[in-house]
Amino acid sequence: MDEQVENSSLVLQGCIGALVLAGLYLTSLYSYLLFHSIAELFSVVIAVGVFAIAWNSRRFLENNYLLFLGIAYLFVGGLDLLHALAYKGMEVFPGFGADLPTQLWIAARYLESLSLFLAPLWLGRRLRPNYVLLIYLVVSAFLILTIFERVFPACFVEGSGLTPFKIISEYIICAILLGAMAMLWRRRQQFDPGVLRLLVWSIVLTIGSELAFTYYVSVYGTANLVGHLLKIVAFYLVYKALIETGLLKPYNLLFRNLKLTEAAVRKERDFADSLIETAQVIVLVLDPQGRVVRFNPYLEEVLGYRLEEVKGREWIGGFVPERERERLYGLLATSRGKVKSAAHVSPIITRDGRERLIAWSNTALTGADGAVAYVISTGIDITDQRAAADRIQRLNAELELKIRELEVTNRELESFTYSVSHDLRAPLRWIGGFCRALEEDCAGQLDARGLRYLNRVKDSARQMGELIDALLHLSRMARAEMSRQPVDLSAQARAIADDLARAEPERRVQFVIDPGLTAEGDPTMLRSVLENLLGNAWKFTGKVPEARIEFGGLAPADGNRGFFVRDNGAGFDMNYAGKLFGAFQRLHHAGEFAGTGIGLATVQRIIHRHGGRVWAEGAVDRGAAFYFTLPRVGPEAAAQPAGEDEPAALAT
Repeated sequence: MDEQVENSSLVLQGCIGALVLAGLYLTSLYSYLLFHSIAELFSVVIAVGVFAIAWNSRRFLENNYLLFLGIAYLFVGGLDLLHALAYKGMEVFPGFGADLPTQLWIAARYLESLSLFLAPLWLGRRLRPNYVLLIYLVVSAFLILTIFERVFPACFVEGSGLTPFKIISEYIICAILLGAMAMLWRRRQQFDPGVLRLLVWSIVLTIGSELAFTYYVSVYGTANLVGHLLKIVAFYLVYKALIETGLLKPYNLLFRNLKLTEAAVRKERDFADSLIETAQVIVLVLDPQGRVVRFNPYLEEVLGYRLEEVKGREWIGGFVPERERERLYGLLATSRGKVKSAAHVSPIITRDGRERLIAWSNTALTGADGAVAYVISTGIDITDQRAAADRIQRLNAELELKIRELEVTNRELESFTYSVSHDLRAPLRWIGGFCRALEEDCAGQLDARGLRYLNRVKDSARQMGELIDALLHLSRMARAEMSRQPVDLSAQARAIADDLARAEPERRVQFVIDPGLTAEGDPTMLRSVLENLLGNAWKFTGKVPEARIEFGGLAPADGNRGFFVRDNGAGFDMNYAGKLFGAFQRLHHAGEFAGTGIGLATVQRIIHRHGGRVWAEGAVDRGAAFYFTLPRVGPEAAAQPAGEDEPAALAT
């Protein structure tokens, strides 16, 4: 229905406009001077009206396009008024011919076109209207002065018509108007679509008017008539866009930015509401008296009450344990004063009577008068976290107790170990002493079997002593404090190899030791690792004519350095590899290869204490390889790539 009324109004306005133009045309036939005066006065009224509405509404406008254009049209209208008064036949300015109104026309059109071009630049920018008014006053006065002082270039010559300056100026003005239309279109989002269309069509008709004025040879000619009619329509469209629309439909123009602001505020409010409704934190709004105004679904879930059930109820008195109320009333009173925010932890009582612990942050929102309007509390349910923290604290206390108990146990174990060692060594010394006495005093009375038995007792006592030493060494490695420092493993391996070679110079063994292999760790413990591994390699290559023992490094991975000891000796069956690092576990008979069965257990204990791992590969009569890793620390470790698998034996 509204659309039909609007269409009917447009048709009526079109008919009235056509009748007005027809009337003006008939007026021009009766008196061209009268026609011209009416046309120019119409333009002047429009210009003054645009200025009036823009100037008086400047306090409400965030968009300064209309204000800038209103000031400009005031002075454009002033020049048009002088143009109408100076027109041939008006006799207002005696002594000036037809050139004077033409010069004033060109000056007004330059001012109008440049203003239309510059006006879009003030969309969304700050404008100082008094300064703009002063600038236009100075520019207009300068133009008028140059025209009446006959400094302004001639635009019309009686008998010959328009001058080249006038014609070229009209084309320049048309180009400026095209630029103004482009500037307007680029900022079209800041205009009501209907207003934008009217402004664009006004500029188009103004361009048509200027083109018409490039062809007339007489101030009373047809081209002059067409140009003025087009100007009348163009100014009418400006009236429709900026005056009628601005007065009758202010929400379409003057308050369009206000509408956009309201829409933006509404959008932000909807977004805020959405955040509150979906946030996985508690949001509670209280009035200055501490009564519930609003809370979000998350608090409904925690509390067990719907908002409708508790709205208007006093929060602290209704949902906080009695023991906490006095303290919270004090906090609420503080938040009402100068302090805008406060944080605290209080339990709340849920519908089923349980207590939940909430970490609150309170903010007081004040109104325009400075009084508190609302207290907004946001909170996080930390009941489970606090319970977990309490459990961790209890576990830490229990762990500290166990550590102290373990320290006591270790000291007792150390004392026990040394006591056992002393108690075991005493009978071994007796056995050894009696064996030597028998050998020295009674050797002639023993036959071959007796001597063999005596030697076996001596060997067993020696092995028992070695086993005690190995157990003590393993115990020390498990309890000793570590001193991490850079260790040159290559140098340690070379020294151990030299010791082994000096002990059995008759053996032919090739040692291949990679130079420059270093690690971070305890030097004494790492030397024990190499002594055991290289010693085992030396032992198990004892029956190989051309023995070869290697010590080298693996490709680094996951911040770890890898190393290996490899030999071509007796090897072992991989089916029994799991037993290698257990204490007293042997894969070879003691008569075949001597040993206590403690060495590899010691190696594993030391490597594990360093944070590494150890493993082995081998085959019967084809040698064995033992691998171990040590974590890299310091800047060198940080520079290593992460995420690669542990290097396999084939990485060597």
